[in-house]
Amino acid sequence: MPSRLRKERQGEVLVLTLWNRARANAVDDRLLLAIRTAILEEAERGARAAVLTGSGGVFCAGYDLNALPVSPDHDWLRGHGELEATLRLLREGPLPTVAALGGAAVGAGLELALSCDLRVAHPEVLVQMPPVKLGIVYTLEGIWRLATLCGAARARELLLLAEPVTAEAALRLGLLSRVVKAESVLETALALAQKMAAQPRAAVQGTRRLLEHLLREGPTLSEAQAEELLALRLDSWQSPEAHAARESLRQRQKSDLR
Repeated sequence: MPSRLRKERQGEVLVLTLWNRARANAVDDRLLLAIRTAILEEAERGARAAVLTGSGGVFCAGYDLNALPVSPDHDWLRGHGELEATLRLLREGPLPTVAALGGAAVGAGLELALSCDLRVAHPEVLVQMPPVKLGIVYTLEGIWRLATLCGAARARELLLLAEPVTAEAALRLGLLSRVVKAESVLETALALAQKMAAQPRAAVQGTRRLLEHLLREGPTLSEAQAEELLALRLDSWQSPEAHAARESLRQRQKSDLR
């Protein structure tokens, strides 16, 4: 079977393109696993950020209905196959990620985008969460992510009405980071990814980790978590990249004072 995930490197940025045009880039367990594998492998090879996009003017039409089990067992339902593990890797894995939406993002496709750190789309893009229409009660993790980004009231509307939302409305709701011209979506996503790749890695990873903790548990920390946080902040502070960044700023400040 031809690969339905295309992978390329642009410097320190990994670009992953969903390439399942016959199914509007719909995903199944095999494709979701391929995304995880690519991110982990390229992180080991020096990638520092990633862009996830789709081919053929569509980001992702969701989970391939032909690949859904007729009678799923409890193990499949807990994580919707490989979906939850892939979403978790996008949120918490080794690479900060930007979703470049060249077209519609529906269901699991929207979840993939929402699990990226940033999301770029153009004005004609539509996003939608239709599981209720399909008789599916979505996962707690998926509903939580939607509610943390746009609020519980709007999440109820998106899920229970299952209607498509325009890019401009999605931007106002916090589901998108930028709305740009169609021809600039991938270019903008790459530029954002390159900016994140240029930051000290430990600081980026530590900040992403704290943001996820804040969304899940709020600002409270157990004693063990507080100690872990202090160690994480110290490691970042003492990293060679952090020292170099602060020294560069010192030199610029000296120059500005002359």
